[in-house]
Amino acid sequence: MSFITYNRSQMNLFGYSVEDFARDDPKSRFVVELVSRLDLSALYSRYSSQGGDSYAPDMMLALWFYAYSNGITSTRKLEELCKFDTRYIYITGNQHPDHSTLSRFRKAHLDLLDQYFVEILLIAQAEGISSFNQIAIDGTKIKAHSSKRHGYTEDQLDKRIEKLRAEIKQYMQRCNFVEQGATDELDLETLRAEKERLERLEKEILERKAQLKERKKQLKSEHRSRHQINVKEPDARMMPSVDGPGYNAQLGVDMSSHLIVAHEVVSQPNDQGQFIPIQEQVEKNLGSDDKRSYTADSGYHNSTDLKELEEKQIDAVIADPQLSNRSIKETPTSKEELQKEERKLKRSDFVYHEQGDYYECPAGKKLFPVERNSERIVYRSNDCQDCPLINLCISSKKKVKQIHRSVNESYCERMAKKLQTSAAQERLKKRSVTVEPVFGNLKHNLGYRGFSLSGLNNVRSEFTLMCIGHNINVLFKNMLGKRLAAFITASQEKDDLLILFSKNILAFLILYFAQRLRMRKNYQYRRI
Repeated sequence: MSFITYNRSQMNLFGYSVEDFARDDPKSRFVVELVSRLDLSALYSRYSSQGGDSYAPDMMLALWFYAYSNGITSTRKLEELCKFDTRYIYITGNQHPDHSTLSRFRKAHLDLLDQYFVEILLIAQAEGISSFNQIAIDGTKIKAHSSKRHGYTEDQLDKRIEKLRAEIKQYMQRCNFVEQGATDELDLETLRAEKERLERLEKEILERKAQLKERKKQLKSEHRSRHQINVKEPDARMMPSVDGPGYNAQLGVDMSSHLIVAHEVVSQPNDQGQFIPIQEQVEKNLGSDDKRSYTADSGYHNSTDLKELEEKQIDAVIADPQLSNRSIKETPTSKEELQKEERKLKRSDFVYHEQGDYYECPAGKKLFPVERNSERIVYRSNDCQDCPLINLCISSKKKVKQIHRSVNESYCERMAKKLQTSAAQERLKKRSVTVEPVFGNLKHNLGYRGFSLSGLNNVRSEFTLMCIGHNINVLFKNMLGKRLAAFITASQEKDDLLILFSKNILAFLILYFAQRLRMRKNYQYRRI
């Protein structure tokens, strides 16, 4: 297929070229150069040989990359910039795609963005931007395109269905009146069209109700009655942090360069179970590296994930929300200390002995396993009645002390011991100043507070475009700095030439000012 041609360096009648527009904005040149290094064969293969000429795909891709790197997501805003902003005029070659064309291009090729995201990462890797051996993982909530007024509980859906059915019944009666010739004031086609619209809406609401029932099965009983589903965008979940429906965006960020190396969007409101998918995506995108380490906050702490990470021998530090309650001491808290402080006993005051599979309390009593299932083990002591610490250990209603232990508790305990080391604490501190600024840049500097597209698959692809925009800015600054450093190094190797050049400039300036002084004196003499 032929494309609308453009030449950024072609001179026009007035003696300038489109390339002149980008002299004060090297980033636009950088984006064009970056896109030229990508494999666009899959993108070009989607264009048919039939029909009229299209805008060049590489130009459209560079335009969207540059727009998202500047926080522009609106197609109408981008259409306007292509007409009046010299940076965008340079990228388009002074062409003016309208908002409909821009929107169609973005929607049609969303599935290719993951490929380009990885290719840009590989370019950064080839440029030596970072070793990518320290990765921070975190998540944030981003508002969905749909409004919160489209959220309904199951009771509200029932009322909506009842109201729709009453309206459908009314329209059916009106259609019967017209068909029987009882009235000529109503148009039969209009009535039928409205009735069909209401029936489609009823079918959609019934589908949303079925989805809501399935989701409520996964919730705790106390949250089920208030749980809502968004009828316009059911993939989005109600999240208080965004004041309405939203998505949970996950990131894996390189601690050295602040480049995003992995990303995902999920409907789940919390971060539980999201560590392993991001970690696997990092290894897939960058290639496996035994020296690579991962760090995450307490939202990702999960005994199942810790077990998998340990079995795979992956160096990970995940903060523990229950760190102060883990039984990781070598010996129990002394009885005298507890009696002096007069405080309630905590789980951390007990010591677990893996060899004998029992807990030891501060009074020297032993708690042995009495119940066991696939998820947890219950340890109990039957010798608590004459214990001097009984009032500090158990309530008056209970007769014995019980401790519940997860079947994967040993992995949590080993992580808790690791978290007490200075190296792990330093990694957690570095994590907070690595991934948090990236979210701050996305949401505050670039303005990505909400998605422009709807549906989980579309939202995932749009988030990929946001991450590409962020990475372009980071890569541009790093590569610009590297080129400047290389220029300085090359200049230092040519000191003699620089000195000679400086001497010539100095001599020229001396001669110039001497000539000006001589001319001024001659002018004064002529006045006399």
